[in-house]
Amino acid sequence: MIYKELEKIVLDGRRNGFSDLYIRNLLKEYLQVYILNYIYTDDKYSKELIFTGGTCLRQIYGLPRLSEDLDFDYNQEVNSRELANNLLKYFRVKYKFDDVSISLKQDGRQILIKIPVLKRLDLAQQDESDLLYLKIDLQKNPSGIYSTEISSKNIMNFNFVALHYDLASLMAGKVIAVLTRERFAGKENREVIKGRDYYDLLWFLKQTVNPNLERISDTLGEKVTGKKLKNMLDKKIEELGNKYKSDFEADLVPLIENPDIVPVYINNYTAEYRRNSGYILDI
Repeated sequence: MIYKELEKIVLDGRRNGFSDLYIRNLLKEYLQVYILNYIYTDDKYSKELIFTGGTCLRQIYGLPRLSEDLDFDYNQEVNSRELANNLLKYFRVKYKFDDVSISLKQDGRQILIKIPVLKRLDLAQQDESDLLYLKIDLQKNPSGIYSTEISSKNIMNFNFVALHYDLASLMAGKVIAVLTRERFAGKENREVIKGRDYYDLLWFLKQTVNPNLERISDTLGEKVTGKKLKNMLDKKIEELGNKYKSDFEADLVPLIENPDIVPVYINNYTAEYRRNSGYILDI
């Protein structure tokens, strides 16, 4: 059943002119719902795992971009091996999806789900990997200052109720990512940025969400006021425009339905940021 649905997503995506990279992420989004349904209909995990990150924004709040990974925070340690084994059984026994395999990475903080379907779906060449990867990242809650909400979802014939951060806490997490995330790429170990972080930041600003400043301060270990936060973000946006436009585009293109708008979006990003960020000064 799952493979037939994946096949349909590919056919529909090709019919709509989507790129193969975008279609791959559509497949991931489809499979993410199975994982969310398992976690949030389980008596234990539904209480222990707080949904966060870009996929939470996408699934709960309608963020207009795809998201590759599932992110969860926890307050009490979660046995990631047990969760991985339970997910494997869930796919193989309940849905007869036998091709799936699962491994643990990053000392158990990441569950990597591997599905060998890309060549069968004509999404990979013979010299490319056949594996579609789904990542589940588990993180100890970086701060005890937050608020959560519970939202019901009715999607793909699944009904579940997800525990997630409120928008103020989610924005705090995104702000911290923009300010502190370090990424390096290539043989030269060049510093790059994750463009989706900046896309999400502007989305929050356009919604005029007030970030949870106490959570930001607690996580960064320093007092952060609205004025100080604005200055910190201004510096990051200036750096973004001067150094990282190509990284911004490369990261964002596979997540946007119409990639033709991405260069225009990026060229206008600084101006949009300035128009929409002034309210932070008054928080």
